[in-house]
Amino acid sequence: GDTVNGQIDLKRRVQLAKHHTATHIVNAAARKVLGSHINQAGAKKDVDKATIDLTHYQNITDEELQQIEKEANRLVMENIDVESKFIPRTEAEQAYGMGIYQGGAVPGKTLRIVNIKNVDVEACGGTHLHNTSEAGEIKILKATKISDGIVRLYFTAGEAAQKEKKQETEILEEAARLLNVEVKYLPSRVNELFEKWKLAKKSAE
Repeated sequence: GDTVNGQIDLKRRVQLAKHHTATHIVNAAARKVLGSHINQAGAKKDVDKATIDLTHYQNITDEELQQIEKEANRLVMENIDVESKFIPRTEAEQAYGMGIYQGGAVPGKTLRIVNIKNVDVEACGGTHLHNTSEAGEIKILKATKISDGIVRLYFTAGEAAQKEKKQETEILEEAARLLNVEVKYLPSRVNELFEKWKLAKKSAE
């Protein structure tokens, strides 16, 4: 019988909304880059980063990851409205097809449909943005094959993506400082040291 006052952590909720909507955007981008066989097999959204599991028959290359990231950010920049509404299941299936069940079936006679117009339509109960532009920059971190036919993408959006970029920049700058070179010369300097190490190892043998 106690009265409880709840308060939403708005900053946390907005970041989660960015990762929820970004998941739909990345799913659509991956489908465009890799093919129509791409479907969501699972996903996890946290404040720092998010993952999406995709049905794919082989590992995703670095070039493909770059293309997916580029396409995802193009959709962000397109300022596309994100519409969320409740629709009877039969009506939703007739209007959008069975592709709305990304990540598995959704229970209930009424479905909450999240529609990024002309991009992606899914039955989803997550908290979402109102426009793709609100997601901010999307950064794909890596891809890992987790089982036969399933590849997991790790990504960030919004402030989390900016934080990730800042950390990467700091690591590069520290490595450049230790090797006493400018950041742009870091790859060649590392390669030079690696070749010297191989020669030294070979001489020791």
